[in-house]
Parts: sequence; C-alpha cells; structure tokens
Amino acid sequence: MLDSGVDAEHPDLAGQIDTSASFVPYEADVADYNGHGTHVASTIAGTGSASDGKERGVASGARLAIGKVLDSEGRGQESWIIAGMEWAARDQHARIISMSLGGGGDATDPMCQTVDRLSHDTGALFVVAAGNGGPHAISSPGAADAALTVGAVDAKDQLADFSSQGPRDGDAGLKPELTAPGVDIVAARSHYKRGSGYYTTMSGTSMATPHVAGVAALVAGEHPDWTGSQLKEALVSSVKATPSYTPYQAGAGRLDALAAAHASVFATASAYSGFHTWPPKAGETDVQKVTYTNVGDTPVGLGLAVDGTIPAGAFTLSDDRITVPAHGTTSVDLTAHLDRLPADQPVSAMVTGTDGAGTVRARTLIGGAREGQRQNLTVVAKDRSGHPLSGRVVLAAEHLFTVMDLDKSGTGTLRLPVGGYSGWLTADVQGANGPRSLGMALLAFNDVQLDQDRTVTLDGRKARQILAHVPKQTTAVAPRLDVHRSFTDSLVESSMLPNESYDSMWALPTGKKVTAGEFEFGARFRLEQPALTVRTTSKNYADPLVKRAAEPLPAGTRTLTAVYAGEGTAMDLARRDVHGKAVVVLGSSTAGIKAQAEAAAAAGAEVLLVVNEGIGRLQPWDETPWSPESPAPLSVATLNADQGAALIGALQHGAVKLKVTSHPTTDYLYDVVHHWTGAVPADPTWREEPKDLGKVDVSFRNYRPGKAMEFRPDVWQGWAVGNQLTAPAQGERTDWVTSGATWLDDAFIQGETGQHSIDVLKYPARRTGKVTWFGPIQRPRMGPMGYQPVRYLDTMYVTAPGWGDSGAGHVGEAGANFDVKDWVALYQGDHQLDWGNAEWLQVPALAPKRLPYRLVVDNDRGTWANPYSTHTLTEWNFTSAATGAESTQSLPLIQLDYGVDTDTAGRADRHAELTVTASHLPGTTAAIGKPSLEVSYDDGKTWHTSDLTRTGEGWRTDLSAPKSADFATLRATARDDAGNTVTQTITRAFGLR
Repeated sequence: MLDSGVDAEHPDLAGQIDTSASFVPYEADVADYNGHGTHVASTIAGTGSASDGKERGVASGARLAIGKVLDSEGRGQESWIIAGMEWAARDQHARIISMSLGGGGDATDPMCQTVDRLSHDTGALFVVAAGNGGPHAISSPGAADAALTVGAVDAKDQLADFSSQGPRDGDAGLKPELTAPGVDIVAARSHYKRGSGYYTTMSGTSMATPHVAGVAALVAGEHPDWTGSQLKEALVSSVKATPSYTPYQAGAGRLDALAAAHASVFATASAYSGFHTWPPKAGETDVQKVTYTNVGDTPVGLGLAVDGTIPAGAFTLSDDRITVPAHGTTSVDLTAHLDRLPADQPVSAMVTGTDGAGTVRARTLIGGAREGQRQNLTVVAKDRSGHPLSGRVVLAAEHLFTVMDLDKSGTGTLRLPVGGYSGWLTADVQGANGPRSLGMALLAFNDVQLDQDRTVTLDGRKARQILAHVPKQTTAVAPRLDVHRSFTDSLVESSMLPNESYDSMWALPTGKKVTAGEFEFGARFRLEQPALTVRTTSKNYADPLVKRAAEPLPAGTRTLTAVYAGEGTAMDLARRDVHGKAVVVLGSSTAGIKAQAEAAAAAGAEVLLVVNEGIGRLQPWDETPWSPESPAPLSVATLNADQGAALIGALQHGAVKLKVTSHPTTDYLYDVVHHWTGAVPADPTWREEPKDLGKVDVSFRNYRPGKAMEFRPDVWQGWAVGNQLTAPAQGERTDWVTSGATWLDDAFIQGETGQHSIDVLKYPARRTGKVTWFGPIQRPRMGPMGYQPVRYLDTMYVTAPGWGDSGAGHVGEAGANFDVKDWVALYQGDHQLDWGNAEWLQVPALAPKRLPYRLVVDNDRGTWANPYSTHTLTEWNFTSAATGAESTQSLPLIQLDYGVDTDTAGRADRHAELTVTASHLPGTTAAIGKPSLEVSYDDGKTWHTSDLTRTGEGWRTDLSAPKSADFATLRATARDDAGNTVTQTITRAFGLR
C-alpha cells in the first residue's frame, strides 16, 4: 500500500504489517500524521480488533508492506511515488499494489508509464483511485492502461458525485474499470491525527480503492498462479452491473467480492478502438482482439453481445456465440466502424458474455472516439512598436477553453474544432512615459469564425490607453484590468493586477459587439492625491513613486535646485553642495535606495530623486504593506529611465530648478471602476464627476499611530479581486467611490487585528457615508459573510470574532495576535462540550433533538496595549436541533451594536448620547424586545441602570459620567420572543474627556 504511512499501533493493524519504508525525504518514519493511509490500510487488511470484528477489513488475512509516499499534508512528489512503486513491485514482490492517490496527467506521464512498465515486468496488479474530480477527470496514475482504476459508489450503488469519470485525457481512453463503496466509509483512525475513538469516516475514491485491492488479494490467494492482468480481468468480468451508468462513468459495474472469488470465466478487461483524427477515411475500421479465458474443468458456451447506447453498427463482433474450452482461451475480433462514430463524442459500451443459464460471465469495456472537423487558427502578435510579441493567448469558444503559446516571432498555431473563437493576450508593452517605461496591454479578439484556416493579428500599435478621469489631481495606484467571455456552457475570465513597475494599462479595440454569449472588459483604479509632484517650467515628471519621509516635507510648493550625484554614495555627495537641494542619483534596485537616502539626508539634501536604470518604474522603498514600518530619513521619489535621462541631460547643460509640491498626508482618493459590455471600445477611457460618485469620510482611529492596511475591492462577476494597500493607523481621509459598483471594505493592523465589512456595500451618488476603523466600541460581532455561526446535521460551526470595531458595520478578529485571549466554549447546561482559543469552534456529535445551549466568549487584550475594550465577556443562551442534509441553519445568537461619538483618541463627552441596537443574523426571524443597558464609571465596581428610548432601530440613553471617571464600562442584555438571550460586558468600552 502506497499512501501517507500508517498507524502501526492501531489495534486493527497489529501484526498485519510485514515491512515499511518512507520515501518522503523529510519524514523518515512511516507514522501516519495525515490519517489517510491508516484508513486505507485497515479497509484492506484491518482485523477489527478494536470493534470486536465489526470493522474488519476486506482481506484481514493479508499482510501489508507500507510505502509512505505522501507527507503529513497528503502531498507527494512524482519521484517519491515512483520510488515507492519500484520498491513495492521489485523489492517486495507485491502481487497487489494499492494506490489511493493521484494528480493531473494522462496515460503518457511518468507515473502512468511506471505502472505499465512494472505491471509488464513483474505481473503486479496496481489498483488505483480514479480521483475525486467528477466528469472528465481521471487522475494519474489511474490513467495507466494496466491500472485497475476504481470509481466510488454509495451504499445504494449510486455513483458518488465526486467520483472521477472518463473519458481519459489525451486519447479519450476507457476509465475507470469498475466502482466500489467509497461514501461514508468507517475505518481505522490514526492516533497521530487529532480526534477521538479508534475509527473515523471518510469518503472518496481513495476509500473505494482498498475495497478492490482487498478483494484482489483474496482472489490472488485462491489463484497464486494468476498474473495481474488475469486478476484484473476476473474482477471486471464479475462485477454487479450498474446499467444506469456508462462505462465512462462507472466502468463495468460495482465490485462483487463473492462473484470474483468464484469466477472461472473472464474476458479481456478493456478493448479500446482508439482516438482517430480528422479528416476521416471512408470505410475505415479498427480491429481489437477480445480473449475469453476459462480456468474451469468444463467447456463454457457464451452468447456475445454489444451492450450500450451507441450508434447502430458502430461495433461488430466476428462471432456472437463461442465455446471457451476448459483451461483454455478463445478469441473474437471486435471491429469499430469509425465512420459511424459521432464526431467529438467519445462512446463507451460493453461486450457481455452470457452463459446458457442467462448469467453474464464476462464483460469487456469497449469504446472509441472520432475527431470532428479541425482547422488551424494562427495568432500573430505585435507590441506597441510593431515588434513580435510572445506570450500566452487565452482562447474560448462554445464548449471549449484552451491556451496558445506564441513563440519569439510572436506567432502560434493550434488545430481546433470549427466554431466562433474569442481570445486575448496579456503582455508587457511600452508604457506611457517613454521607450523604457512599462505598460500592460490586453490584446483581444472576438467572434473569429474558424470554418477554414484563419490568421488573427493582434497589433499593439492600435492599442489605446485605459484611463479614468476624475475632478482632482491624482496618481494611479493598484490598477486592475478585467476581461470576461462566456458562452452557454463555458466561461473564461481574468483579472490582472499590474505591480508598481507598470505606469499604464492598454487595450486593443475589438470592433463590433459579440453576437453570441457575453463579453465584458473593464478596469479599476485607485487614484490618490499625489504625495509629491515634481516639474520644471517646461516638463512634468508624471506619476513618480514616492516614499514620504518620517517627517514629510511640509505641505505646499517649493523650488529646489537639482543636483546630479551619480550613484549617490557618500563620496559622490561630498563632491557637491547638496544642502537643501533635490539630489538626483542612479539606481538599479530598490534594495540600494535606503543607503542612498541615508547618505543624502546626512549631506543635508531636501529630496532624493532616484532614476531607474532598468525597465519600468522602481519601487522607492524596500517594504510591502505587510512588512514592519520602515521610516525614510527624507522623501524619496523614483523616475523611470527616460524621465531621468532627460533630467540628467538637462543638468549636464546647466542648472535646473524643480517645482516640488508636497502633500504630507493623503487627504483624498478615488476608487473607481468601469466595465464595457460586448466589446473593447475604440476609446477605453471614462470620466467620473462628483455627482456620479459616493462620498465616504474615512477615519483611522487606532490607539497608536503607525502603519495599517486596507482592502476595498469591488465585486465583479462574483469575485472581489485586489491587493491590500498601505494606510495610516491614525488619520482622516475623504474617498470618492463609484456609486454603481458593489464593494467590500477591510482594514488591518498587521499582527493585531483585521476588520471586515459585515456585508457588501453600496455608496450612493451625492450622499456622504462614514467609515471608522479600529476605534471604540470593540466587542464580539458576527456577520453573514464568512462569520456566521451555523449548524449542519449534528455539528455546530461557531465563528466568534472578538474585536468588531466602531459601531455596527464591522466584524473584527485578532488573527495572528497571540497576545490576546479569545476563549470560546459551548455548554449543554453546566457541561462543557468543547472549547477553543482561536475565535472559532467546531462541535460535532450533538444530540439531534432541540436542546438549550450556552455559548461563552471571553476576550482579554492581555499585553495588547489598546486601552479600550480591555476585557469582554459575552454569553448567549439559545436552542438548536439537528438540521436536514439539504441546508445549514443559522444559530440564533443575538448581536449587540453600540454607537457613541468619540474623538480621534477614542474618548466621548461625559454626557454623550449612547445607543445600543440588538439584531439577529440572517436566517433567524424571532423578534427582539427592548434591551437593557447598565453603565459603570469605575470598571464595574458600581453600575447605573440606563433609561433607554427608542430611536430608529436602536435604543438611546445619555451618559452621566463623573469628572473623576476616565472610562465607561458597559453591560447589555437582550432577549427575543423565542427565548434566546445575550449578555455582554465590555470593560473600558471607551474613554471619557
């Protein structure tokens, strides 16, 4: 058995393992930390000792040689697996080799070739899982001709929806050969894997495979002289028929252990008539030999028939009745009439051999495939200068998706079915700021009718720059380029995210709108107030990348003398008077800029301009949004090679004065997105006006200044695509956002907290919204997008993020912040069912009837220095019962939101208005009554009951804080008419001023 190892200490496997070896270089022992291999091994040969024989394996008398070829994560390299196969077949002389594993590939790949070679050389039978990918997804090495490839059925012989089916990739070959039980299989649990009990339940073709391997071992024990191919033939011929499925779906049928053990007549397992390319030849045929073997003592007469839904006359047999002599063989010819096979529709069927009593004694899988009309599609691509452009073209058509690689000449050709084709090439081209600038181009075409050989030319010289025009001066960051093409049964789409080295995006107009299916193209930009602009009286240096100094240049415009200082070393700078000036230096990598900046700052320079010696733009500082804050000693801006060459050339001819405008903070930005349908337009630009945009006042209110991250993607075609961007942990900003789009909104403090919008967002035009990050009042808050506690069958899945901030709009979690306590426990009465400390709890094996439960969430900041919400304790009481298999059920956990106006330091007025709102998550309809609220101004020593007045959806009260108080502590309760309750205490919820 080749798998993830084995738990050799399991009672069911004691004494069952003769030898073992690991082929995983970094896991020398064969212990099964994954659990997969132990489950498989006990299905084959487990004794059932831990269950008084109830969970005994198929062939408990067999002995196992265990090869560990998958690591503790269930991953394995082809070289490990091949080494394991060689060891099993050649060194251990195993007659049956069970492989519940697989990956992408076809019959020609190295693992499949190894199976075929070892089967031929040693006579071993490789029993291999088909895979868990559904239709057209046979995995390797199950795709090997010699492998006995196994699909999965449930207890009613219904094909599992995950079971991989044929045709095989590459040649449409016949796979799998048979099926076996693979749904909800109980077998041994490795004690190296977290859990309880001796047994566990798993599903997959991995679970079906050891059933077949075990039966193969039983049959081999009865017939020690049989070869692997004979064992395979006997197992396939003796299956229980599953006539509602084709051989491509479920092979010949479901494994029948008893029939296999008594089989005396069997036939060639598979006789595939091949894949035949276009154009067809009139009257062409393919002939395969089908051999029948009789190991019994008396001759057996068989009536032969082709069984399956296939075109009439597609397959014929040389004889329809045969007699197979005792201890002998008889063969017939199977002829495929290729011109009767449907084009591009592989067919599968069976030849059955039925005895005089009407019992099917032999089965052979048959099939064939004929290619339909093919024509050559050639694509020629050129860049914006007319030079050849290599790369990968995405191609899409009805029922088809593929790619074409363009060589150095910018040319590629594929032989494809006739039809209407669309495609696109995404490639690097010259950008907007000179020959050494860098742009990203989408060169697309639509509706090319491939009814004859055709050539498509993608001419980058005709591409147009994609631009969004907004009212204020901006510089583009975090652009995104989108393209989508769909048909009735196929879809291809891409979102490209150019990095900072690109200064522009381009698109080739496609002409007329598509007439079949959908085509969509578009772009998204974040356009920020420039941190720094640099210009002379005659030239503007567009869109420099900027790293602000730890103490940024004061706001405003100043005139600075530019000085060229070569490589920017201390020696270069010492030769020149750079004090109070803009120093221009050369740079080839971001890593070297820090030293140049330190040298320039030490020499008294005001600004450092780094000219990139390579292609595109140069990142001005060696940091990412996720890296620790890295202050710069002076403001740094980078210019591309063409911009820099012009500036250096001017300096070599005389003095140059630069107008440098600084914005020390980003006070505004635009998040804008636009998509065109049907075609790439002739002019891929658009204009956003204030009347068309939503306005958002954004406040970052972390307890300390520093670096934060934010993520505001629009939702396009059901996906939210973008990158996290650097933001201030403290600060104010006005954002203008495309009103017609749907958005998500998130903010993070690396290593401390992540805050996430509870639901998708809309920002209506001509209205002003408000978003506050990281401020009070932080407490446990759940939400419908990935943070909703639910029950499914007998298991509760409880997400309990403990640090939702600033009102009602955010779910907040501590993430990788290990300084905090995020304790979650579920109780049945006073009995604790389970607990965890990761803002998440999964509790299985709950009673099916409706019972009361209590969920306790205890959050404590520990050494996390934030002064507010230092400790929260939330307790929910609710009832729950098992669900049906069709859907989950939301847990009725009442949510509490608070509203209070605080300053940037998190402090409220001593008589401020405070609101509390109780609500349910989607899926719960019980009505919530009036909540109660108590306030303490001495950290919970004494409490004051608040009078609450209805206001909108919430309840309001006014604070009455004494002058001596520094904080307000809250205790709120709420109940619904179904009896569900919540009590929440928040220590030091916010400060007082």
